[in-house]
Amino acid sequence: MRKEQFKTALLVILVLSSLLLTLALWTYQPEYEELDQATYLEETELDGEPKHLSQVLQPDQIVFNETRQSTKDSAIIPDKQEEAELFEEITEWSFSQIDSHISSGSWGLWSPNMELVFPVDVPISLIDQIFNVDQFEFQHDHTFNRVYFQLIQSSEERIEVTFMSDYEDEVLNGEIESVSAYETIQNYFYRSDMASVEEVDIGFDEERFIYLTTEETEIPQQTVFTEDLNEQPLVNVLFSNPSLVRQQNVEDENEVNYTDGTRLLTLVDAFNSSSQYLSYYKPPVSGGEHSGRQDILLRSLDFTNDHYGWTDDFRLESVNYMNQVVDYRIHQNGLPVFDDNGYMLMEQAWGPQELQALSRPLFRVTNRFDLGEGDQVTIQSGESVYRFLENASDEFYLPAIEDIKIGYEVVRDSDSANNLIFLEPTWFIKYANGVWRPLSYFEDRITLQEDG
Repeated sequence: MRKEQFKTALLVILVLSSLLLTLALWTYQPEYEELDQATYLEETELDGEPKHLSQVLQPDQIVFNETRQSTKDSAIIPDKQEEAELFEEITEWSFSQIDSHISSGSWGLWSPNMELVFPVDVPISLIDQIFNVDQFEFQHDHTFNRVYFQLIQSSEERIEVTFMSDYEDEVLNGEIESVSAYETIQNYFYRSDMASVEEVDIGFDEERFIYLTTEETEIPQQTVFTEDLNEQPLVNVLFSNPSLVRQQNVEDENEVNYTDGTRLLTLVDAFNSSSQYLSYYKPPVSGGEHSGRQDILLRSLDFTNDHYGWTDDFRLESVNYMNQVVDYRIHQNGLPVFDDNGYMLMEQAWGPQELQALSRPLFRVTNRFDLGEGDQVTIQSGESVYRFLENASDEFYLPAIEDIKIGYEVVRDSDSANNLIFLEPTWFIKYANGVWRPLSYFEDRITLQEDG
């Protein structure tokens, strides 16, 4: 009897315990630590800054043209920083009127005028993304790479604006009515410190011209540092599921690979062990149509803005609209920076659906230690550079010359600090399939030919 009572009591205890445990499970609220939104954002941001299209798409030159007794005189601002500030001001000038359609047939320029020369053909539909234009709708697939601001002599405020391309006959016209804008342009024609330039036709079979300086130029050397950037934000951005990404072992100690089985991200040492260059590739997906000219530039801009990828003064250098490839180059003091391996270049290749390939520096260029400018280097005139190439036409195919400009060449010193690089100003020639080479490359070729 007592044994049966014990079993009954034990059963009651077990049932009550089960009920209490069930109730506890129903009412239990675990203490999860809420994900810090700031931490998440940091993991997908590259420590750069967002930019507008007008900040990465800037003119190579701003030229002031004036015709006197049938002779065209042209000049540029010698200071690239002042030139950049002027362009920023230009983008704020409000258009009083702009056509909604292009004009065909003959058209002319009059004197004086200010000319903006852009490095690429820009879709006309993006004008309102660069300039201060309201309610602009343009559906046609036309482009421009030059913009002329022509002063109307009978007025002190009217400026006729013409958008044109070296590769198309049609133009688009607009107008600005502003006394301050008119005076800003006019004042540059009275300045005595402007650098004279000469128009040189490099198109041969088709008219395509560039402006080259007629006199020597003084440009300072630069000493800068490279600061490495963390690759994790780009791993999180480029891989759809970063938790599946694994690091691959490779024999080369200067290379690191990340993969999720489909995509591949590679890091290689750039100028030194403290600066790396990133390459990413995703196999293309069949189907879908490529983006239009406007869309590819905006996709590229938005993608880089989303992860704060403008870590340096990157500027648009070239666009291959057919292959959907966009290139940006680091600039220092307004001048493009070149190196033998292309480490100063960011390149994006887009597929129909998403980014297919990315190459970019995983470092930033900085002069935060304020080492100051180096010695002034005397740069020969652009005209003399072109004459040199003309005289060497047996060695170089002149129609293969696409552009000529001053830039900085990266120089490494084995005895200097690991993250220290020197920038030497010199002329660069874009020759044969868009490859930029320093003037010394062409001079060495001639020397080898003479010695041989």
